[in-house]
Amino acid sequence: MSLDRLEEHRGTWRDKPVLARVYEPWFDALLAEAAPGQRVLEVGAGPGFMAAAARDRRPDIRWVATDLLAAPWNDVAADAGRLPFAAGSFDAVLCLDVVHHLPRPRDFFAEAARVLRPGGRIAAIEPWVSPMSYPIYRWLHEEGCDLRIDPWDPFAASAGAKEAFEGNGALTWRVVRSGDARQWAGMGFGPPQVRALNAFGYLLSLGFKRGSLLPLKLVPLTRRIDELTRPLAPLTAMRAMIVWEKI
Repeated sequence: MSLDRLEEHRGTWRDKPVLARVYEPWFDALLAEAAPGQRVLEVGAGPGFMAAAARDRRPDIRWVATDLLAAPWNDVAADAGRLPFAAGSFDAVLCLDVVHHLPRPRDFFAEAARVLRPGGRIAAIEPWVSPMSYPIYRWLHEEGCDLRIDPWDPFAASAGAKEAFEGNGALTWRVVRSGDARQWAGMGFGPPQVRALNAFGYLLSLGFKRGSLLPLKLVPLTRRIDELTRPLAPLTAMRAMIVWEKI
């Protein structure tokens, strides 16, 4: 990963305003997990979009944005598996599109449990496997989607040379399904709570690819469709909101 790649994403975000509107509900859902005045750690802040939204919409939150790569718009350069903060420093750990990139997810959960106060939580929005999303992630997305991936050593084939942007669309789904209550308790958390999310607007926007099939004025309609089709989310979801509460 290079700063150039992040700058490219920031340029796309600036030149393609429909993206900010598509991501807005995800930012809102994550920000709602933080109570007024709480200290929040963002892991994998990348281009800095969620931090900017937090500082605009929730100035009451004490926000610390971290990413593996040092960038002028983030606060701290830090590995998600070796966080440079004291125990019990934060009330919540929030992340968007991070878990499915982690080379050692167990290290992340151990560190999150350490830096969270008792009763704190991780909240993440991640790619999710459903009958509709699987073929899209498997064959049309650069990261791929391997249902057989080892959730705790997902990039072993990279032999220690994993690129930061390398990911797998099935990884978070596998992590959630792999642990029972006893195993999660061993990592310091209760079992994950999952809410499948439709993302028809995201699909039509083509994400960070060039161009868009979604006119800006139709974003409210796609959000309404997402809500109306919520009962179908187990079949149609592209993302999921997952929350782990520290015990």
